[in-house]
Order: sequence, then structure tokens, then C-alpha cells
Amino acid sequence: MDSPEKNRVGASVIVPTYCEAENLPSLIAQVADAFNARGWQWEVIVVDDNSPDGTAEVLPALAKNYPQVRFLIRKEDRGLSSAVLAGFALARFDYLVVMDADLSHPPEMAPALVEPLVAKQADFVIGSRNVAGGRTESWGIFRWLNSAVATALSRPFVGQVRDSMAGFFALRRELLATCDALNPIGYKIGLELIVKGRVRWIVEIPIVFRNRIRGKSKLTLAEQFRYLEHLSRLYDYQFPRGSPRVKFLIVCVCGALVSLGAVALLVKVGHTGFLPALAMGLSAMILVTLLFFVRYVRTQRDFIRMKRPYLEFFLISVAEWCTGLLVGWAVHHVCGILWSVLLALGGLVVVRYVLRKIFLHDVRGIRGERLAEGRAAEAKETTPSVLGSS
Repeated sequence: MDSPEKNRVGASVIVPTYCEAENLPSLIAQVADAFNARGWQWEVIVVDDNSPDGTAEVLPALAKNYPQVRFLIRKEDRGLSSAVLAGFALARFDYLVVMDADLSHPPEMAPALVEPLVAKQADFVIGSRNVAGGRTESWGIFRWLNSAVATALSRPFVGQVRDSMAGFFALRRELLATCDALNPIGYKIGLELIVKGRVRWIVEIPIVFRNRIRGKSKLTLAEQFRYLEHLSRLYDYQFPRGSPRVKFLIVCVCGALVSLGAVALLVKVGHTGFLPALAMGLSAMILVTLLFFVRYVRTQRDFIRMKRPYLEFFLISVAEWCTGLLVGWAVHHVCGILWSVLLALGGLVVVRYVLRKIFLHDVRGIRGERLAEGRAAEAKETTPSVLGSS
């Protein structure tokens, strides 16, 4: 017969940190009170990115007072999402909760996120600011607008979920085994799990998102760019055919606008001949494409089939440029400047699409290996540098 202790609900709370030493004592105490009040088993796993603020000294003291506290100090890896995954790997219980350390997520609500999972009323539970009863404390217009735009960009993945940007969520451990390979960048690991785990049954629990009292916010401009890169990966994963084509069109439109502006400026203001101006305009379009391509190679390198991406880019660009210039030269005697440039750009785009579809259409939907199959390799790469346990 199973003992009452074995049948008690158990939850692992994963807390990624960087320079949150001031907040950790209060956070741990509130989490302990919340779970102890329900008579549940619990643990807090703090994964810290080698903070210089004394976190490494605070954690052993907390673990001494609370045997349920365990910690991992990472001296090489960085990033909130990878910290959460490292915490999952260390978790002992079947219910996993993820929350920030800055007390913006109310610790007393952590058990409330687990309850729908225990009752089998959800597969994924979000502590939501955007449902009835939830709110944020005195956000300025800029921060509200930033959150609204970020949420709108994620809407194709989550349907009617109101707070897909939440960093306060809970799930069953078994969900991880059904996820495709997780490769998040930035700070929205919850969105990654929803998409890669193909989660459909999501419940949102209202919370009050509080303003930080101690420490500094980690939401920098760089983090917001990483979020956009993360979204780009998820779009490729969810829409492996449509997403690359939409991106192709976006890059072409941006390049064409720059090209048209360059030709107009050179012809009207610089009094340059049409063909030299067209050559410069086509070069400008290719340069714009290169800027996008550099970022693409840097952020998606693991999923690119090309062995020498920049050499192949150069060769294709030469073919594009020659085609565009040839088309423009062939029609400029019978068409006006505008139509000649547009037809030249059209020829460039056709060559670009055909050659890039053959050589560079390499985003494979990023459906890769299953998480369960790749866990052994990941474990070797995340060897704990400091681990405190009960």
C-alpha cells in the first residue's frame, strides 16, 4: 500500500536568476508558505548564471534553512530559457512551475497554477495578467504597447490565449517527453513549450503582475531582438513552407524600396546615366539582402545546410545582379525609367527565388530530434558547476 507521503502532490518550482540575491529570501519564504499551507511536497530549484551580486553566498544559507531548496550555478551557459531547461533536468516532482525571482509573479499563486494539472483540467497553466481578475501594476504606455505587440506576434501559435508572453506557468513533466527538440533563444521558454509540445488545453489563472522593488529589470533591447529571432524560428517550425516565403518577400520588398530610392536619387540629383544608376540600385538591393542574410546565418546556423553560406550567397548575388542589369538594359529604350527598374528588379527576384530555392531554402521546419532522444547529449553539455541539494 502506498504511503500518504508518496501520494501527496509534489511540485518543482524552477527559478532562473541573474543578480537577484536581494529577492531570493523573500521568494523562497513565500513559496514555502504557499505549498506548506496545502500540505504539498515541493522544492525550489534556482538556476543562476554566475551572478556577481553574492547569489552564490545567499543560496547555501537558504538551502540550510529550507532543505527543499536546490541550486545550480552555471559558469559558462547564459540565458533564461536554457536555465529553465537545466532546472527541468534537475526536478524531482511531476509538476513543474516556472517563475521569475523578482517577485513580479506572486509566489502565493504557484499552487493555484498546479491545481488544474492535478485535477486533469489542463495540460498547461499560465499565470495571466490579461484575463478577468488579472492585471499589471501601473505600467507605462511604452511597456504596455511593447507587451501588446509582442503578444500579437505570437497569436498565430496560441489561438485565444490572452497572455502568451507570461513567464509564470506550470506543466506536467510528461509534456517534455512529447516536445520536439527545444532550442529557444531569449526569455520566452513558455511559448517554445506550447508550440513544440503542440499544447492545446491551456488554462489561464488571473494574477496581479507586480512591479519590481529590488534590482534591475533584465528586459533590454537586446532581449527584445532575441525574442524576434525566437519568433522567427517558431514561425519556421510551425509554418515550414509559408514562413520562408513570407520572409523572402519581406526582404525583397525592403531591398526594392532601397533600390528604387537609390536609382531615383542618382538619376534626378546626381545626373547619373540610367545603366550606372541601375547597377548601383541593384547593388543596394543585394546589400540590403546581405544584412538580413548575415543575421539569418548567425541565428539559424544550426539549421543551415550550406557548408559555405557566404560563398553561395556571393555567387547567387552575381547571377541576380547580372540578370537585373541585362533586363534593365534590354527594356530601357522602350520603357520609362520606373518600368525599366521594376522589370530589372523583377528579373533579379526571379533568379533569386529559383537559385535560393535550390541552394538556400534550408530551414527544415526545425522539427529535429525529440527532446527525450536528445536529453543524454544535452546532459553532457550542462554539467553542474555547483549543485546544492537536500
